[in-house]
Amino acid sequence: GKKGAAAAPPKAAAVGAVLDREERKVLSQQLVLKGIERKQKEAGDFFMQGKNHFRNKDMSAALDAFTHAIMLRPEKAEYFYNRGNCYNRINETQKALLDYSMAIRIDNKTAAYYEHRGMCYKKLGNYEEGVKDYTNAIRLEGNNGNFYYNRAIAYMSLTPPDYEKALEDYELAVQLSQSKYRPLYNRGNCLRKMGRVAESVADLKQAVELEQSKPESHNNLGLSYLELGKLEDAVEHFSTAVQLDQGGDTAIYYNNRGLAYLRMEKFDECFKDFDVATQLNPNDPNYFFNRGNAYLSLKNVEMALADLDEAISLAQSIPAYYHSKGVALQAIGRKAGAIEMFDAALGLNPKYVPSLYHLGLM
Repeated sequence: GKKGAAAAPPKAAAVGAVLDREERKVLSQQLVLKGIERKQKEAGDFFMQGKNHFRNKDMSAALDAFTHAIMLRPEKAEYFYNRGNCYNRINETQKALLDYSMAIRIDNKTAAYYEHRGMCYKKLGNYEEGVKDYTNAIRLEGNNGNFYYNRAIAYMSLTPPDYEKALEDYELAVQLSQSKYRPLYNRGNCLRKMGRVAESVADLKQAVELEQSKPESHNNLGLSYLELGKLEDAVEHFSTAVQLDQGGDTAIYYNNRGLAYLRMEKFDECFKDFDVATQLNPNDPNYFFNRGNAYLSLKNVEMALADLDEAISLAQSIPAYYHSKGVALQAIGRKAGAIEMFDAALGLNPKYVPSLYHLGLM
């Protein structure tokens, strides 16, 4: 007889091998899926940790967590966006910009990514790119007043500023925003720069009513009154700004009130204010220039020259400073010195009308 067990039919062995191979394939797919799920869960955990750290203002821990999340799942736009927010918070603007750009590359349908990159461009002084990003944000989410507000600021920061387009955006920001203070305040400033001063006063009065404790809105309302020649009103609002200020802008408020007093010919008050402004901020040439002109209007040429020289030493590129010094020298008969100063003003701006006029007279 035959020895040993009968061999399995060849067909059955082949079927078993195929099953083994299929099972192995399924098993390895399951393992891959498990690995992916584990990776996704791990990335999600890091992401949530990052958000918690961000909320608790622990930026270095947040950055660390978001970076781990990105390493595990580099295809997630929101991970880059959130890390960008961290970089933005610690003023690493260039790194924030790169992260927002990565988020946009992965997902170009989320308005907030464009908005935040636009803010980075604004911080870096690249207002043209800022305008483009806010325009994309508006295209995706056209009823967000914030986007119009930020684009308006970018338009006003262009060289030269585009006040017309800024004004259109401020109109929409006022309509669409829950909080009206910022768009009204900035629209008021925009209108003043466009020479529409009465409308500017109307906006800034509304802004002041909405937020009565903001010194900058009182200051800007004062500037609009100053341009309208309503000098008492201007003084009142500059005084309020001085009283309210906590942020260290007090020097400019004293300076502006000094200008109003100068126009009212209240010289004692005017000099007091200019003195305080120059003491609080001795690096601002405008304060010395304004005080110099006040001395000049009182024919105190010696004091005027001292202040105008100080202004010129702090900023050499402003034609008005040289022009005023020329007027002071002309007043004491120093003709050659005066001509030299008018020429210096025209060297900086060949169309500077006051100096052309004075040279013509001489």
